Amino acid sequence: MSGPGEGPLPRLFVSAMIVDAVGSGMFMPFALLYFVRVQDLGVGTVGTALTVANLALIAASAPLGRLVQRYGSMRSLIAGNAVRAPLFVLYAVALPAPVAVGALVLSAVLDKAVWVSLGATIAGLARGPRARRAFSTVGWARNIGLCLGSLVGGVLASAQSATGLRVIVLVNAASFAVTTVVLLRLRGQSGAAAPAARKDAERDTAGGGALRVLRLPGFALLSAAKTCFTVCATVVSMFTGLYLVDHAGLDGWAAGTVLAVNGGLVVLFQQSLVKRTADRPAPRMMLFGGALYAASGLGFALIAPLQDAVLPAVTVAVALVAMTVYTLGEIVIAPASDGYAADLAEPGTEATCMSVYQSSWSLASVVVPVAGSWLLVASASAFWTAFAAVALLGTLLSALLARTRAPVTAPA
Repeated sequence: MSGPGEGPLPRLFVSAMIVDAVGSGMFMPFALLYFVRVQDLGVGTVGTALTVANLALIAASAPLGRLVQRYGSMRSLIAGNAVRAPLFVLYAVALPAPVAVGALVLSAVLDKAVWVSLGATIAGLARGPRARRAFSTVGWARNIGLCLGSLVGGVLASAQSATGLRVIVLVNAASFAVTTVVLLRLRGQSGAAAPAARKDAERDTAGGGALRVLRLPGFALLSAAKTCFTVCATVVSMFTGLYLVDHAGLDGWAAGTVLAVNGGLVVLFQQSLVKRTADRPAPRMMLFGGALYAASGLGFALIAPLQDAVLPAVTVAVALVAMTVYTLGEIVIAPASDGYAADLAEPGTEATCMSVYQSSWSLASVVVPVAGSWLLVASASAFWTAFAAVALLGTLLSALLARTRAPVTAPA
């Protein structure tokens, strides 16, 4: 893939991912603030609702995947975005607490369904190095959208007004509507729908549950390694800002700069790096990325102890290096693991396999907030030591995965 949108992913598809991510980038950083300020829900209520929803999604991963497989991955992707658009328009109205909680849970379910549909669509379009490049392109496109959206969302949220937060929600609804229209246009183009939607006979082979998927050669090891790396990614996104400000004593602008490095490096380097390494075995790339994650954890652990011993500029520099090392690991791991999940999926089971594989995010969403908060309060050093240990476990599992029989894929 020599440029975004070329190869297995049409340009319209990449454009839809960017539009979708702009709205998500505006809303996600301020979602909790929105539900507390506008819908008048307690933080505990929101957290409990999301925890219950994620636990249910873990249990229902295989049935959800089979549903997407039978309906068609591209059709499911379109339907998920089409339903999310009016749902977020509804969010803009002050709702009774039970309705607001129900809408929040429905949104979590739709998010999962859309991600499963997206992964299955890509798996139906490409395998092997082409799949890795396709997942890389989606990540690249979404990071562009998320960066743009977070900047605009930050401006709207800075006024601390309910009106600004409602505008964020409505823009997110509009992004889902535009994404739906773009995907419908893509599906209607000659030859575009065929690779994205599976034949009826093939969809009928999608039976079987999570245990059947996990019995596929290497799939259980891949899912376990991915869960470790997803825990690390959730920790960085959820706790790094808090750690840098409250524990390392950095100013808000410095912490923001460190966090911005992540998205910037992905946008700048992910495409070219994946293009150069797409033909290398995915488990070995995951092993290398896991080692980078572990090294970054040790780097983050050094930041807080340095605040009283060196100049603030040195502390910021260490934080930037740690985030750079982490981001390089992310660039290596994400496309390699996602592409390998597509390779391991049997024809007609792509959605079921991707749903089970992506349960790692639901699991991390349940475990990380509680365990991470407890560890960070107890000891920042213990927090980052645990982070490095989880990364090393993922690295070990990737090494074991490298010793299993690799699936036979088409050449790039």
